[in-house]
Amino acid sequence: MPLGRIVSWFAAAVLCAAPLISSVRSAPPAPPHFRTAADARAWGEKQERLGNYSDAALAYEIESGMRLHQGDPQAAEVERHRALRLATDLRLAIPVSEGPPVKNLAKWEPAQGCYLGVRDDFEGDYYGKSTGNADDFARRIDRPVAIAFDYDSYGRPFPIEWARREAKRGRGVQIAWEPKDIANVRDDEYLNKYAEDAARSGAPVFLRFGGEMNGGWTSWGRSPAAYRRAFRLVHEVMARHAPNVAMVWAPNAVPVSNIDEYYPGDDAVDWVGVSLYVVRFYDDHLNEPAWRDGPVGFIEPFYQKYAARKPLCLVECGVTRRSRVEGADADAFAAARWQDLFDAVRIRYPRLKMVCFFDRDNLTGAIPGRRLNDYALPDGSAALASVRDAVADPYFLGEVSDHPASSRAYLPVTTSFPPGYHGSVSASVCTYSLKPILNIQRGARTLRVTRPYRFAMPAGQGALVVTVRDEKGRAAKVQTVFAP
Repeated sequence: MPLGRIVSWFAAAVLCAAPLISSVRSAPPAPPHFRTAADARAWGEKQERLGNYSDAALAYEIESGMRLHQGDPQAAEVERHRALRLATDLRLAIPVSEGPPVKNLAKWEPAQGCYLGVRDDFEGDYYGKSTGNADDFARRIDRPVAIAFDYDSYGRPFPIEWARREAKRGRGVQIAWEPKDIANVRDDEYLNKYAEDAARSGAPVFLRFGGEMNGGWTSWGRSPAAYRRAFRLVHEVMARHAPNVAMVWAPNAVPVSNIDEYYPGDDAVDWVGVSLYVVRFYDDHLNEPAWRDGPVGFIEPFYQKYAARKPLCLVECGVTRRSRVEGADADAFAAARWQDLFDAVRIRYPRLKMVCFFDRDNLTGAIPGRRLNDYALPDGSAALASVRDAVADPYFLGEVSDHPASSRAYLPVTTSFPPGYHGSVSASVCTYSLKPILNIQRGARTLRVTRPYRFAMPAGQGALVVTVRDEKGRAAKVQTVFAP
């Protein structure tokens, strides 16, 4: 099909796209009225016990709205997550060589595709030991890595030799720059010298100043006003001396209720980032299971809020392969969630332009108090095999340059395929089941598809019917797409 025809079809399709939460609203209707938020929760919990997950999700969404109306955004956020973990949403897409252009690209933003990055210790960990490097990770995933990232403290000099070394390999560097005392961030000799050295490095620099500021564990996030002032000041100094530095504003994935307080303004932010960790239990508590909370539920609110204005990035992300509190092998869990993440990046989030792996076993390598999960991707693991399969797609980029473009894009299919389409179809599935299955039917032809969710368009006539089923064979969602 000619590119112009596909792009015109894509423009119409995009108008039909809806946020993830729409999958909850399309569920079978719950009772039309709940008197209180507690009533909505009680009914939702009953439906969840009965296995009526779509009904339960709708009730929790209603409760979330009630909590927000009552002035309790934190409770609303909790119930929104409960709704999302039980909802089922399916997105289909087809690969093309070129997608629609993005206007007003940010500094170092790819015109198309997504950078891959990884933690790269330039000085060693808490114990002075190396915890891996980008070269070794590139070997394991069998492709180049575009970004090396590490942490550094405000007050230390810019790591110019590390940045130059990575630049020679075609990489940019992402620096999580953490000020212990936000009041010490001033337009002084130190800050100006840091910017000058960043410029002299010649490397593409993604400067993540004071990340995860919305979390209660950071000292620099105690005063939103002070944080905004400091971020804007750093931006001004970098703009003055270091045009190669992109400023990254990167809150934690939770909580989302307070992030607006910390946003320093569109004029000071080049990229919006988020830290994302997918675990099986929250806060090391067996009574707080998290295994149904996939990556999409955390990315979605950030994407809906910022993607029209800024490129997004996962500044660090990991999926647990073993948790301290559970102690069991969760390699298969990690493999599934990594596949879910990269399906979502390709199909749902075209302006999510960077994914950086936190490839580390925190059970042995973290500071005391943070030894909760193993996020490493070692040779021979199912998780590594899943990642290697996902990032083999040419959509992912292994080198940073000025607005590079991948050789592949994905165009969403919502109500109909392009006329006469007979190629490959990819899917992103978000559901309560860890092992969802797609049943594909077109006329008399049927397919059964498991991860990775890719299949050839069945030949024949008529619409394509896709049913998402859980591991017990129950239908969680049915989607019909016209296939002219």
